[in-house]
Amino acid sequence: MRKSTILILAYLPYYLNDFSNIFVSSYPLWAALDYAVRLAIIAFLFYFLWRGNLTKDDLMLRLPSTTNLILWTTATAAISMAFLCLTEFTLAPYYPKGSIGSAPIDVTSPIFLFDSTVGLILVGFSEEIVCRGLTLSTLKNKLSTPALYIVSAGLFSLMHWSLSTHTLFDAFIYGLIFVPATLATNSIWPATIVHFLVNFVLYNM
Repeated sequence: MRKSTILILAYLPYYLNDFSNIFVSSYPLWAALDYAVRLAIIAFLFYFLWRGNLTKDDLMLRLPSTTNLILWTTATAAISMAFLCLTEFTLAPYYPKGSIGSAPIDVTSPIFLFDSTVGLILVGFSEEIVCRGLTLSTLKNKLSTPALYIVSAGLFSLMHWSLSTHTLFDAFIYGLIFVPATLATNSIWPATIVHFLVNFVLYNM
């Protein structure tokens, strides 16, 4: 199977998964469906990795050097946290209100601690392996650098189509912020760490 076809098939469950934000009101059921979809996508990619249709470099799974990991993770985290403060505390009142759906997160639920730690690690890894790793490796020789940034961030943003304008805009900007570290290190790990950090802060605000 061609890498571009694998990329399309890897994105499709994410777009369908957002229907659960509209129709599922039970937090445990919503979380279970979300985990199932993400684990299925990871299994799908690792199946093609095992078969030889994909390589570790296609998914950008290799660890960068310790220096690059620290430097790019720190820089990406600093920019991401600065944007988080700007969008949550300054720009938030100006975004259009309303959304098609929402994630039924219940901070009083016994699964919240697991969901806000292990669950968010799964979110970061499962999204970065597709939205940065496979997307950038597939498209970087087909698009100009500006187009690559926009397409990668746009596909990532649209994975949150059922949520608010605020969420869509933020996802697009975070998508742009995560690209440089991934391209510079040929690795998803700096972006994956920061992705988890951003989500963890938002979950606990």
